[in-house]
Amino acid sequence: MKQINVNLKTKKYDIVISQSENDFFTALEKAVKTNTFFVITDKNVEKLHLKYFTHFLKQKGFNVKIAVINAGEIGKSIKSLSFLYDKALEAGIDRKNCAIAFGGGVVGDVAGFFAATYMRGINYIQVPTTLLAMTDSSVGGKTAVNIKGGKNIAGVFYQPDLVWINSTFLSTLTERHIKNGLAEIIKYAFTFDKKFYGYLSDTLKNGTVSPKDFDYIIYQSCSYKARVVEKDEKEITGLRAVLNFGHTFAHALETATKYKKFLHGEAVAIGMLFAIKLSLELRICKPETYKGVENLLQKADFTLSTKNNARQMLSLMKKDKKSIDGNIKFILIKDIGKTVSTYVKNNVVLNVLKNFTGENK
Repeated sequence: MKQINVNLKTKKYDIVISQSENDFFTALEKAVKTNTFFVITDKNVEKLHLKYFTHFLKQKGFNVKIAVINAGEIGKSIKSLSFLYDKALEAGIDRKNCAIAFGGGVVGDVAGFFAATYMRGINYIQVPTTLLAMTDSSVGGKTAVNIKGGKNIAGVFYQPDLVWINSTFLSTLTERHIKNGLAEIIKYAFTFDKKFYGYLSDTLKNGTVSPKDFDYIIYQSCSYKARVVEKDEKEITGLRAVLNFGHTFAHALETATKYKKFLHGEAVAIGMLFAIKLSLELRICKPETYKGVENLLQKADFTLSTKNNARQMLSLMKKDKKSIDGNIKFILIKDIGKTVSTYVKNNVVLNVLKNFTGENK
């Protein structure tokens, strides 16, 4: 078992990385005091893991209520939230009970938003089942749903009471969804740690990593994120914004393609390449740094191009939460492990976008 303690000014909680149910129950008893859990999952996880998960909760004598939302970005909606409120009321869930987000990033975001707002806030636990959720979205307390105009526009910071990461859930993931999580893992290497970059360069084979490396990679990723969240929980100082490397472009790309063409990690991979191209254009990084970023993304076998309209992408990026008065703020790379946060003029962004999407060819 590996454990990471997240120490915030207003709250403390543990990230427990273990394949043992006993480790989970020990942490659970410490984290929350309730006999009733409201398990929120999606239709995919329901088929694969829900029976096992609810069975061992019930074996311990817990009262378990269940709500199942649509899988994928379609489930990350106001409609899903409304459904959860109704389901919770029907099930008799009160303020002393606890929600469990059992699934990937979408489930975690929606369940967290639900927990933050149901009866003005109830406890909740993250039990991620995808590599992306295990290494990124389950940690840090960001919750949100999408609206027609953009991704993650409606949301709130709301920290979980416990995160249990059991890498055996990854055995049912497709290669595409493993790679989806690798994008966020690679992001930590680019933004925090040259040694971790070297480790991933050596470990990545045929576009993926061996299951024997999962627990170490998950632990490292969660450690990076936990330390940043401790220092800047709600993105007030700007330190936490480092975690958004590649995401300004990625969120615009997901919105432009109506969440149907790219998984989140796939969009982030393209977004990281765009950000390093922007870094090179502004002479923030050297050509060898650009090449280092590009090489690792290629080693992970990501698709790294898109043909979306440059002006549409610019317009969508202006709606990013970090943008002020139409000026877009980017996290850019100076060197592997070193970042800079800066506003970039729209005409510069548009020119790089046109080159990136092939409009200038």
